[in-house]
Order: sequence, then structure tokens, then C-alpha cells
Amino acid sequence: MTKMVYSPRFARELSRVTSARVEQKIYDTLDVIEAVPSIGSRNIPRMIQVEFGEGVLKMVVDPFDIFYEYFDALDTVYVYTLVFQRQAR
Repeated sequence: MTKMVYSPRFARELSRVTSARVEQKIYDTLDVIEAVPSIGSRNIPRMIQVEFGEGVLKMVVDPFDIFYEYFDALDTVYVYTLVFQRQAR
């Protein structure tokens, strides 16, 4: 089973989500990422690529994007950040 590692930054951002419905959608999306880690989009905003590198993937959870990276050799997903879509350009 894929190991999920959450950055402190992601945890802080998740704690700021005020909608229970959106929070549940985020958890559901994280479950999908855990089951199929390579599912994310490689269409990444330049600012995110600069900060986290070329291997970053994105999953959309309206109104947020989850940015993460899958390390196949370790079967580990590292969840970097949760960003409002309008901020990630």
C-alpha cells in the first residue's frame, strides 16, 4: 500500500478549510491519490514547479488544487500543499 506523507504546510492549509463538504472532498481525493498515485495532472503552474520541482502532480478539489509528488521507488506520496486555484498561476 502506498505510504502518504503530509507536509506541515499542507496540514496548516487543510486546517483553514471551513466547509465540511469541501474538507470531505479533499479527504476523498487523497484516498484516490493513495490508490492511484500517478493519476494527477502534470499541467502545473510555473510558480509551483519552481517551488517544488518538475515531478509535482496536481489534483483538483474545487476551489483548491492539491500538489503532491509520487516517489515510485519508495511507493510514497508526499503531499506538498493545498492552494486556492486562483492563487496557483
